[in-house]
Amino acid sequence: MGVMELLAKGWDWAISSGKGEIAIAGIAGSAVSVALEWTGVMSGVRRIFVGATTAFFLSPVGVPLFQWAFGAIDIPPDQAAGVSGFVTGLSGVIIVETLLTALRIRKNELAGDRHEQN
Repeated sequence: MGVMELLAKGWDWAISSGKGEIAIAGIAGSAVSVALEWTGVMSGVRRIFVGATTAFFLSPVGVPLFQWAFGAIDIPPDQAAGVSGFVTGLSGVIIVETLLTALRIRKNELAGDRHEQN
């Protein structure tokens, strides 16, 4: 199986399955995050991976939650998965980036304490 055949099968899966639709929506949500706060290629790849993975695996929780939260907004049930995938992917990126920033700040604080003691 060649690379092009593998890509074609992956694309067919993505556009024809519900999970694929959710993963694409998660990628779109994380792409928004990348576009709003560009910090480099590796950060962008990490964010897109996190957004797609979060949307893919948390969709069983996300769809009912977002249908409940967006109850006042009339979203058709067939589009609710895409909307929740987008929001779940974007939310996953925000949570992970916040945690990474907190860890970097703490690491710098600890490194500063170490230098002050010497």
